[in-house]
Amino acid sequence: MKFLKSPYCVHGLLFAVFIAAGFAYGGFSGVLNGLGEIFAVSDILVTDYIYIGGFGAALVNVGLAGLVAVGALALAKHRPSGLTIGTFGLVIGFAFFGKNPLNMIPIIAGGFLYGIFTKTTFDKCVLRAVLATCLAPVVTQAAYVTGLPLIAGLAAGIVCGLLVGFLINPFATHVESAHKGFNLYNVGFAAGILGMGFFVIYQVAGVGFATYSRWSSGYNLHLSILLAAVSGYFILIGFLCRKNTGEKIPPQNYFFKFHTAGYDFYKQYGEKVYIHMGIMGLACLAFMAAVRGEYSGPVIGAILSVVGFGAFGKTLASAAPIVAGAMLAAFASSFLTEIPFNERNFLVAAIFSTCLSPLANKFGIGWGLVAGFLHASFAVNVAGFHGGLNLYNNGFAGGLAAMILVPIILFLQKDAE
Repeated sequence: MKFLKSPYCVHGLLFAVFIAAGFAYGGFSGVLNGLGEIFAVSDILVTDYIYIGGFGAALVNVGLAGLVAVGALALAKHRPSGLTIGTFGLVIGFAFFGKNPLNMIPIIAGGFLYGIFTKTTFDKCVLRAVLATCLAPVVTQAAYVTGLPLIAGLAAGIVCGLLVGFLINPFATHVESAHKGFNLYNVGFAAGILGMGFFVIYQVAGVGFATYSRWSSGYNLHLSILLAAVSGYFILIGFLCRKNTGEKIPPQNYFFKFHTAGYDFYKQYGEKVYIHMGIMGLACLAFMAAVRGEYSGPVIGAILSVVGFGAFGKTLASAAPIVAGAMLAAFASSFLTEIPFNERNFLVAAIFSTCLSPLANKFGIGWGLVAGFLHASFAVNVAGFHGGLNLYNNGFAGGLAAMILVPIILFLQKDAE
């Protein structure tokens, strides 16, 4: 099973299964009609593709978006890392609500243009370009909502996408110092700032911004089975690889904490990290059952990002206090406003709040609770700053939370010495 040694093959197979399952569920004509709806809709938050095109078409879109990411990284001869695997989780997660091949490709192409212009090898700049597809609504908003004729609108969307992909590398490098690396979704933070720029430019140009709340419902069984299957797939792959890799992982580390110098678990433990990813997925399944949450495109998307980042920075030990803090914010809001604590926006924010796992890992459970609380409070309120153009709204919120908390923590620790 030589293909198991390549994350591109492991994930490419999974994405192909998504496509096959989508056609099996929705039928050929149903999927094509659904994809047509998905490709032509404004993708501003929140636009759930299950709601727009149906479950079968959404699955096919997820598979296609994943293959676009795999193809771009393989073409650039990018050497896989834990962040690469995490990126795959983000891509397919957000392909349930906002990303599709048509609005991704111009952004990725912009990353290649950046490499040509700066004489940077593609393998060093393409990963951030793939991550920058979180600004895919920038493309569709220019293409379909500007009021331009179709061809002119598509051209405008492509140009805007190329610009996003070109700019994201310097932006992401610059803003990382603001949160000191404690936000795993650094590109999401950078994209939030870049998205604000596009938002105000679009507003000046007279581009309309409707407020959307398009969520699917009634798919709890479908999506819980999907999550269990994806988790089981990764656990199986990890166990198949155990005998063929060098360093052993103590069994408890699959559940709690990897002892590494950095966030890249794949770099140290290789394919065995898939077991940890699968367990993170099952933990999310248990969380959803515990809070009696309703699945939807954004919820399963958030969970798949957690699964992916089980290879880069997220562990149960570091994620649990963050999620607990986010749910404390949900309980507080529920007490004050009578909005259910398991309302979908709260659940998405709680799951995505795990982007701050390094903060809990570094400073302890108490600060993890505070970080989760602050993240959730930001996440449900900051989308208006970028007009919903940044799909990684929680990455933006996580960056803001870390930017505020880390200096305070360091000051208090220094003062206590």
